[in-house]
Amino acid sequence: MPGNRLYIIVEHPKERMGYAAFFEGLGFLVDAVPDGSDAIAYLYEKKPDIVIADASAPEFDPNAFLEKQISVPNQCKTIIITAEPVVDHAVHLMKIGALDYLIKPLDMQQLELCVRRGLLLHPGGSKNGEKQYSQKKSVPIITRNQAMQDLLKLAERVADSSASVLIQGESGTGKELFARYIHEKSNRSSQPFVAVNCAALPEHLLESELFGHEKGAFTGAIVRKIGKFELAHKGTLFLDEITEMQFHLQSKLLRVLQERTVDRVGGTHPVTVDVRVIATTNRNARQAVEKNDFRQDLFYRLNTIPLVIPPLRHRINDVKILCEFFRKKFCKLDRRNVKGMTDAALAILEQHPFYGNVRELENIIHRAVLLANANRIQPQDLLMDDAAPEQNFVPQPPEDPQPEPEPGSLKDMEQKMIFKTLDRTEGNRTHAAKILGVSVRTLRNKLKEYKEAG
Repeated sequence: MPGNRLYIIVEHPKERMGYAAFFEGLGFLVDAVPDGSDAIAYLYEKKPDIVIADASAPEFDPNAFLEKQISVPNQCKTIIITAEPVVDHAVHLMKIGALDYLIKPLDMQQLELCVRRGLLLHPGGSKNGEKQYSQKKSVPIITRNQAMQDLLKLAERVADSSASVLIQGESGTGKELFARYIHEKSNRSSQPFVAVNCAALPEHLLESELFGHEKGAFTGAIVRKIGKFELAHKGTLFLDEITEMQFHLQSKLLRVLQERTVDRVGGTHPVTVDVRVIATTNRNARQAVEKNDFRQDLFYRLNTIPLVIPPLRHRINDVKILCEFFRKKFCKLDRRNVKGMTDAALAILEQHPFYGNVRELENIIHRAVLLANANRIQPQDLLMDDAAPEQNFVPQPPEDPQPEPEPGSLKDMEQKMIFKTLDRTEGNRTHAAKILGVSVRTLRNKLKEYKEAG
């Protein structure tokens, strides 16, 4: 059965194609355009189920569009998005028929839920309230390794339970893929899969992100915000890098898991939620408990079903089939015609330690597909130290090198090292913390200390 039709009117190309790719992955038939010149005609000809339109798109008048929308037999639902919200304008558009008025940058999961609500309200929507489009499927877990196959069997056996799952493994091993696999095999598969990276947000934002807040709860809380727990109601909440969560938030999370209720920031009454939690960490969770970085009671609550994913260097027999999978993927994505890989190139990869795991291998193959001059990937296409040393870039010293400054205090040297590492990782605190050998929390505290010191 064909999917629902979605019409996207967004001027910015990257933003427009991002929305299109997301909803195509959910099973929609998507048409995306940069302006509203043909918007009214499109309503009559294609009869979309949902329209997502940027209020500032060229040749698009939200008022005229919504007024015309009412007269179209199909009566689609329209979501207006904007980067410059005006309260009076929003109220007016909602009164004349807009399904919702969302402020950019958009949370894609919130947008998905809004679209789903529009489908249920649509005249052709499901009478029993079921979803009319397929849930996004995750990338398949490609393996011939026995340990990995055993983990997949265990994950499938526990998928239909309500038990929390803690997935441990190095960065790039596929922890989120396992989380999605469990969700898709569960009886919650038709419900939301909502993901939160606990290391990516400051403490005060993470609390609001998880539990939501009421209007006026704090400065800047101009509207009520529904938290991720509520968005994931009846579905699965994926908490990535859980061991980086602030200690006091861990206690709040524990209470939610025990009581199955959420207290919004500034709220006056608890909200009941039915959520299955899957958490991940790239640290040793037991060691985090021993260092008092992670609550022991929360660890036991989450570790009901423990999964530990082995690194790629411990399952070298997966390298060949993963290379083939990624080759086909990127040939299709980038319209290349690379037919395979030479034995010499494969031998190099099978001897590589892969500290970045499957993610590192994926990036290497993507690069090799783009660089390959022949119809098979050659060693030099890999651009690795042991593949083509003659092509490695060796930075030359400046013509007039400046003398190294005299070392300062230990604190100054520490600060310089942290900032230098952040420059190397382009500001990614998680990667910087890993290079420095500290937790993201420690790095965050150091940066706060430097900021307060002026």
